[in-house]
Amino acid sequence: MDRIYSEMTSLQYENRALRKEIESFRNGERYKKLQQDHHQVIAGYERKISQLKKDLEKERDTRKRVRNLWINQCQKDYESYQAELEKKNRKLEKLEKEQLETRQRSEKKIASLIQSYEEKLEEKQIVIAELKARVEHLEAILAHDGTNTGTPTSQTPPGKNKRIPNSRRSTGKPKGGQEGHEQHELEPPAKEEINEEVPHEIESGDVCPSCGSERLIYTGKCEDKYEYEVKIKVIKRKHIYYVYECSDCGELVRTGISPNHRAKCQYGAGVQAIALSLMNTANTSMNKTVAFLSGITGDEIHPSEGYIAKLQKRAAKGLQTFHEDVRIFLLTRPIIYWDDTVIFINTERSCFRFYGDEHVAFYTAHLHKDLEGIQDDNVLTLLTDETCVMHDHNTVNYNRSFFFRNLECAQHLERDCQKNTNDTGHDWSSALKELISVTIKDRNDAIASQKGAFEESYIAAFYLQLDKLLQLGWEQYNADGEKQKNYGAPFEKNLLNRIEKFKSEYFAWIRDFSLPTTNNLSERSLRHIKTKMKVSGQFESETAAQNFAIIRTYLETCHRNKINEIDALTRLCEGRPYTAAEIFDMHKLGGR
Repeated sequence: MDRIYSEMTSLQYENRALRKEIESFRNGERYKKLQQDHHQVIAGYERKISQLKKDLEKERDTRKRVRNLWINQCQKDYESYQAELEKKNRKLEKLEKEQLETRQRSEKKIASLIQSYEEKLEEKQIVIAELKARVEHLEAILAHDGTNTGTPTSQTPPGKNKRIPNSRRSTGKPKGGQEGHEQHELEPPAKEEINEEVPHEIESGDVCPSCGSERLIYTGKCEDKYEYEVKIKVIKRKHIYYVYECSDCGELVRTGISPNHRAKCQYGAGVQAIALSLMNTANTSMNKTVAFLSGITGDEIHPSEGYIAKLQKRAAKGLQTFHEDVRIFLLTRPIIYWDDTVIFINTERSCFRFYGDEHVAFYTAHLHKDLEGIQDDNVLTLLTDETCVMHDHNTVNYNRSFFFRNLECAQHLERDCQKNTNDTGHDWSSALKELISVTIKDRNDAIASQKGAFEESYIAAFYLQLDKLLQLGWEQYNADGEKQKNYGAPFEKNLLNRIEKFKSEYFAWIRDFSLPTTNNLSERSLRHIKTKMKVSGQFESETAAQNFAIIRTYLETCHRNKINEIDALTRLCEGRPYTAAEIFDMHKLGGR
């Protein structure tokens, strides 16, 4: 930036000097100076001419005198003088011609200089305009944050205040506990729940704090304090499978061995569940997972990284049916939120996608972010016009092969409006952002008052104001003239066209309070994968990414239905994971 400003300053000084010189040509001062120099040259010629004229007059007098006195004797001299006179006349004509040519060359040179200076000035003005546009572009990029783009607060540059969006209204109350609020403390366990007691008797050397005496006698009273603590106890369990002999045929019969006990010695379901939780929820790497298990067990349990990798694959394989059942159940939901984000698979930009709602979470992973991946997911392709799909203006949703109803995220529209105001300085977009924000707050108040919809007069007033702001937006865009070449102009044009084209999809929530206003649920559902990418950097293969997606589908769906994660993972590692039918029947969630 300093280099750009320095270059602009230099160009401005040079521009000022050129303007001053051109101005001197235009107001005649420079021309007067050139004309004065020209007149001095001409004056020299005139002096010579005057001298020649005097000489000529002198010669004429001499000729006259000679002709009168010496006509006969000076005839020859007369002819000589006449020849000299003609020679000087020719010289005079030559000087006059040179004077005219000199003046013409001077005027031509002056005109050429003026034209050259004007061309240089125009070039420098173009460079200045380009530099100004570049500065505006850079300033616009520096102004991007969570209020005008999807930039997460974690990517806020150093030295810039974080802007954390929050659509909740302020109650005006101070932070923390409120006056008159009942205080809650940790409740002590019941007597039958206590499984350990630690007595604290007086130690030798303790004395009375009042008199210093060592004769302290126990009164029979005590004061109880309680503590909740966790201790990791490594259980080294032995399973005994008895062998029997048939008394009739002598066949040896062994009690059935669980599939989890095929090896001579293996880690139990609890250890596996903790490892899976660390990798798929806490997003720890494989080596950190090994280190954690080793640390909390005093190095008694120290699985290899290869075992952890196989554990991930085995868990995903055991959830294939669950993953498919969740997809099928998702098709019965009245509203589906979906979004995708970029991940890296073997150094290539790839795609991690979410479909779901408040109770269902379905994840998939693909090498490419395209229509083919969506068709492979087989969710959007099977929806009917009875299903509403909320998204962040994913234009692929308007493909002719889809039949569902589209809903656009209003919060993304608010960010785009703020970005446009920051980039162009136009106020129509900030006014539209304010209109959307106020309308959403009015809707929340109406819902809190048990109302099912706005009155028609309110809806009509909203759309009237919306149309006025769009008209104002086109007027401000068209009034900019050359500024349309600036950084923000193409975005503003696309934004205006998009709002006009998808008006019903952006504002369907105004007429139907059952419809959502934002796609924040999808964004929150994909936030964990960003943390995963920060820790791991990438997935080694598409299969590894898809395994992670399957396990996250299981964990997130269980979490949204209030099922303990470790319990869910333990059941999975025991070979009996929760089924989709069990989860959704448990919480009485149905379709339409």
